[in-house]
Amino acid sequence: MVRGEIWWVEFDPAVGSEIRKRRPAIIVSNDAANRNLARVVVIPLTSNTERLYPGEALVMAGSQQSKAMADQIMAADKQRLKSRLGAVSKADMQAVEDAIKLHLALPL
Repeated sequence: MVRGEIWWVEFDPAVGSEIRKRRPAIIVSNDAANRNLARVVVIPLTSNTERLYPGEALVMAGSQQSKAMADQIMAADKQRLKSRLGAVSKADMQAVEDAIKLHLALPL
């Protein structure tokens, strides 16, 4: 599990407005943590790209355009990650990083 990879993640059971169901997500945690911890930090993706809000980024997940939702950033136990779908491009990863920075009010 490497930063920038897209994995199918089982987000259920969810609570309240948390992201639900099995969906793709981008690993955004650093590779040292990914190797040594039992969890990774992910940004869930959705195929609903009609509106793009601040803190979201358009990315290609395989052959489908998707939206990365930085407001749903979360630590996920590796048991939730089911199978590797691919990886984002460097340009898409930069867009995701910018979305995270905007959402968390970090310097751009």
